[in-house]
Amino acid sequence: MTAPPSPEGSRSVRGIRVLRNVVTNYLRLILTAGVALVLTPLMVRGLGDRDYGLWTTVFSLTGYFGLFDQGIRPSLVRYVSRDYAVRDFDGLSRTVSSAIALYTAVGVVTMLFAAFVGSHASGWIPMDPELHAVAPTLVLLVGATLALGFPLGVFGAVLSGLQRYDVANGIGMAISLLRPVAFVGVLRAGGGLVELAWASLIVNLLGHVWSWWAARGLLPEVRVSPSLVSKKQLRQIGSYGGWALTGALASNLSFQTDALVITSFVGAALVTPFSLGSGLVDNARQLVTGAAFVLSPTASEMDTLGEREKLRHMMLSGSRYAVLVSWPVLLGLIVFGGNLLTTWVGPQYASAASLMVALAIPTMVSLPQAISSSLLFGIGRHKGVVLLSLASAVANLGLSVWWAGHPGVMTMLVGEGDMARLMGVAMGTAIPQFFLSGLATAWFACRVLEMPFARYLWAGLLQPGLVTLAFLPVALAVQARWHPLGWLPIFGTCAAGWLVFALAAWVWGVPAADRPRWSRMFGGLFKPRAGEGNS
Repeated sequence: MTAPPSPEGSRSVRGIRVLRNVVTNYLRLILTAGVALVLTPLMVRGLGDRDYGLWTTVFSLTGYFGLFDQGIRPSLVRYVSRDYAVRDFDGLSRTVSSAIALYTAVGVVTMLFAAFVGSHASGWIPMDPELHAVAPTLVLLVGATLALGFPLGVFGAVLSGLQRYDVANGIGMAISLLRPVAFVGVLRAGGGLVELAWASLIVNLLGHVWSWWAARGLLPEVRVSPSLVSKKQLRQIGSYGGWALTGALASNLSFQTDALVITSFVGAALVTPFSLGSGLVDNARQLVTGAAFVLSPTASEMDTLGEREKLRHMMLSGSRYAVLVSWPVLLGLIVFGGNLLTTWVGPQYASAASLMVALAIPTMVSLPQAISSSLLFGIGRHKGVVLLSLASAVANLGLSVWWAGHPGVMTMLVGEGDMARLMGVAMGTAIPQFFLSGLATAWFACRVLEMPFARYLWAGLLQPGLVTLAFLPVALAVQARWHPLGWLPIFGTCAAGWLVFALAAWVWGVPAADRPRWSRMFGGLFKPRAGEGNS
């Protein structure tokens, strides 16, 4: 193993590491989306609607246990990065051993749940009688894949805690390519649901073994043993993970609330136009959230080393670049939302553009707080973020229910009818998102990091936000004159506006001191450098 860097570390080396993690995250997201786009129709044709429906239902049912991973994994990333920052390999051994013990317990519970559901699957899950013999085995295999993934997935979290998302993403991308090859091979050989479940289990195990091998290569000093399981580490991981799990549940509640409210008050059919608009806004979120969570272990390292000023700088810089990356896309949705919906799914859904505007505007304030939240999770000050997320979820539900049932105010915005109720649901989501997930979260992060809130609002949001307005003149002029329809006209117009914005961003959005640093980071993106450690 290469000698680890000094505690002070080079700022450029840390920047290269973070940029490499972000870039590989984006590559993995793109690859995963592309594989899903190609594999889904192959699976549907290979299995048929009946079998594919059961496959999807079983994965959805057992997938809720994945929320446990969203609770424990962030705590493991936090404590691995903390111990590694001071080279406490004994502490790392206790942390990893304790996490495996805790995850094993979760895996046992998951397997018991899968066995219970499998034994009752034919009665609980609507299916054709021909599938009654297959369903229990399918549920057990899917449950086993998830259950084994808990303790074995610790090594993937260790890679994240070491800030080696590039290694984890490389393994993930290889497995993402291997899985469809295995599935297509099974289908061409005449296999069905059970054979596909075995293929999924084997491919996932291969990925976990690969992660174990990579983690062992990076941390040969770390030992894993039941004798190293520590009550202190179990309490730390459990306490931190409990709050993280609560935050994950709150986020899932927020995403699921709108569809449930619309179904209850307006009808399931009208979930479609709402989901089309909200889905496009959610896709824009990936531009930031795909990069934000890699900052958590870096923040933990800085906090452990007492680098508070660097934490404040990372929060400001991260928010600034989050705005520069996401606001032009969100502005494009605001200006061309109706055009895009008409081109994509037809003119009957163009009216959903007003819902998209209602959701995109608060997202412009809340989305940069993904950076702040990631930093606070990294330094173990995430309870406030979780409480604000819970408050936002509750307010979202309450306001959406109220305005869906009493849409009087919304009729002034969109007129009478179902669209007023849909707008009520959208505003019920938008208002808590703006004030709680946005401004309140930013204020809390500033308070924790001892940064003036006014400084953050200007340098982190407003100043880069003003730069993004350079996109609007071209976009508004083309929209007013030609109202472009079709993929090429819409993206051509957006590209022209984004080019003007990019020039403005380089001149006014990127601080002069950052420009040489960006050049060095991109130059060293895939080149290990002396002092980078474990590269």
